[in-house]
Amino acid sequence: MPAVSPIGYAAEKRSVRESLMRRNMKSDDRAPFESLFFRGDFGHPLGEGEAGSLLGPLQMVRWSPSATNKQPWRLVVDGSKVHFYEHRTKGYARESTGDIQKVDMGIAACHFQIAAQEAGLPGGFLKEDPGLRAPEDTDYVTTYATSVGTQLL
Repeated sequence: MPAVSPIGYAAEKRSVRESLMRRNMKSDDRAPFESLFFRGDFGHPLGEGEAGSLLGPLQMVRWSPSATNKQPWRLVVDGSKVHFYEHRTKGYARESTGDIQKVDMGIAACHFQIAAQEAGLPGGFLKEDPGLRAPEDTDYVTTYATSVGTQLL
């Protein structure tokens, strides 16, 4: 089963069991901004103060849900494009469940696109590998290109 989605309404108060599970899985913790987002290539971390009009969309990616909170996304901002990479967790993909981190990538990409459109940066996804040298266990997934060709940084 590659994905599970909750339905219904959230309880007013979390149970002790849910609170313990969330704490053990570090569900409310997020990786530092600079470890997820980069400018031009993977050698130049992007700080929140440098993100400009992309801050909202990038924060929506950062806060996207991911299986066991692995946050596999790495984004490189390059001119009017944002390249999405999957940083695979060793031993995480299993044959029985498939690559759940691909589901995480799709959720993050959706959050990015919706937030970008709300920020006045309409665009779409395309397959255009920029050929950047990526860290080990990190693979190109897709590129978001603004339809107006706006320089994003």
